[in-house]
Amino acid sequence: MQNATSRDNLTGAVEWYENLVGTPVGQSRLTTYGAPLKPLYTPLDVPGFDYLANLGLPGAFPFTRGSTPTGYRGKEWTRRQVIGVGTAEETNERLRYLFAQGQTGFSVCGMGYAPYESSDPRAAGVLGRGGVWLDTLADMQTLLEGVDMASVTINQIGASLPVFAMILAEAERRGVPWAQLHGTIQNVVAPGGEGPAHRGNHALDVIEFCTRELPHWNHTSISARNIRDQGVSSVQEVAFAIFMGLYTARAACSRGLPIEAIAPRITFFFSAENELLEEVAKFRAARRIWARAMRDLGATSSRSQVMRFHVQTSALSLTMQQPLNNIIRGTVHALAAVLGGAQSLSVNSFDEVLAIPTEAAATLSLRTQQIIADETDVAAVNDPLGGAYAIEALTSQIEALALEEIARLEALPDRRAFEQISADANMAGYRRQLQVDRGERRVVGVNEHVLPEEVEEQVGLSASDVFEYDPAWREKQVARLETTKRERDPVAAEAAKVRLAGAYRARENLVEPVIAAVKAYLSIGEITSLLASLQGWDELKNRHCFYTNEFY
Repeated sequence: MQNATSRDNLTGAVEWYENLVGTPVGQSRLTTYGAPLKPLYTPLDVPGFDYLANLGLPGAFPFTRGSTPTGYRGKEWTRRQVIGVGTAEETNERLRYLFAQGQTGFSVCGMGYAPYESSDPRAAGVLGRGGVWLDTLADMQTLLEGVDMASVTINQIGASLPVFAMILAEAERRGVPWAQLHGTIQNVVAPGGEGPAHRGNHALDVIEFCTRELPHWNHTSISARNIRDQGVSSVQEVAFAIFMGLYTARAACSRGLPIEAIAPRITFFFSAENELLEEVAKFRAARRIWARAMRDLGATSSRSQVMRFHVQTSALSLTMQQPLNNIIRGTVHALAAVLGGAQSLSVNSFDEVLAIPTEAAATLSLRTQQIIADETDVAAVNDPLGGAYAIEALTSQIEALALEEIARLEALPDRRAFEQISADANMAGYRRQLQVDRGERRVVGVNEHVLPEEVEEQVGLSASDVFEYDPAWREKQVARLETTKRERDPVAAEAAKVRLAGAYRARENLVEPVIAAVKAYLSIGEITSLLASLQGWDELKNRHCFYTNEFY
């Protein structure tokens, strides 16, 4: 505690400093949420600071300083790389290679997004470009060949219920009990379903099923990262994530599930951007807000109050100009995630802005994590920036502004609030691009330090190798789909369709009927089309967990 005299002395010293320094030309800087970033922070920027109330200790409420007492000394973050190339064979090959290089978990991109089969004309030119294409359980079996499902963590990108069912069906085929599976589905409850229990909302079906059958599987992963990559600020990213997390938790409670059973398996998926100090503060503020929000919902255990999150480095900040610069950007992002206490991390490859990452680029992204973990000291200390006046001031600032944003959303009707998030994200993306176009946001290689393309190549700042798309992938995928359909049991397939249709009409929990459908080797396209034929595409989209866009 400062006495009045020492505080007056400090105030005078700071005033002297600010008058002396002023604001040097070209040095003014704003946070992503528009607040001035000061050139110097002192105790005056954290008035009324209470160590135990605002920080506490790692692993203790309000978890500002970290989710566990021992931090990375007790358990390192899970090292993931997002994978999804061509068909299941190509992705499996890349997956096994990265595990051999030290990857400890995986996120597979493109798992079941399209509501149509690989043989559909709409798949031409798309298959294999946006991630691995899966039609049936046969593809999942190939994808996971040689992977010990009981010893790795599986991150399912996208809340595709058929893909989730395929993972469970493959574990069952191998004799791996569901209770031994560790993983996450990128699932969030949005408005949909009927009655106070939201019957017919299949995102809630997943939560209900996992709570009963998969004790180590994270049934919810709130993906604010995708929204951040549209251009929103750190404050909006935190606010949107926690608003959706609270909506999910309350909806799950409406099914009669206790908050102490639900909350420990709600996780978050954040981005990490270029503003390192602001990003570290963002993660700390998010943990603090969530802990207090869960306590207000009645959660009493630390497992229910702590926020756990995965970080994927920003894609929005990557540039096709001088793409090797993206290695530096990804390193800064990864460092922010580690300093902020992420539980798992994936680093975008420098060439992702050009094409599917090459093997060399993916390896380099993994090495970025390994160097931070093994060759630096940042993971050896819990919350190493904690207590720094700038970090504490930014943390409190983000917390206060995010709480205001959450209150604004919660004052709106449910659907309107989710629509507002989408509208705000679209507007933020437009404004960010304007800033780049006007030179207000400096981007090396784009609007400053620009080099002609031929000079980029001459000095070695361009990507020398770019992954090549193979048109033969689609032919191979279509052939396998046709073989699977020809060899499956038609009686079992028809019975699975009947069961699935009946459960859908009755608004029953759909997880087990979908598991039965994929075990009968119905394709994702067949499952989606069947359900859409019953009550229309709009109704299916309203129920969630099925991708119904024309292109994924």
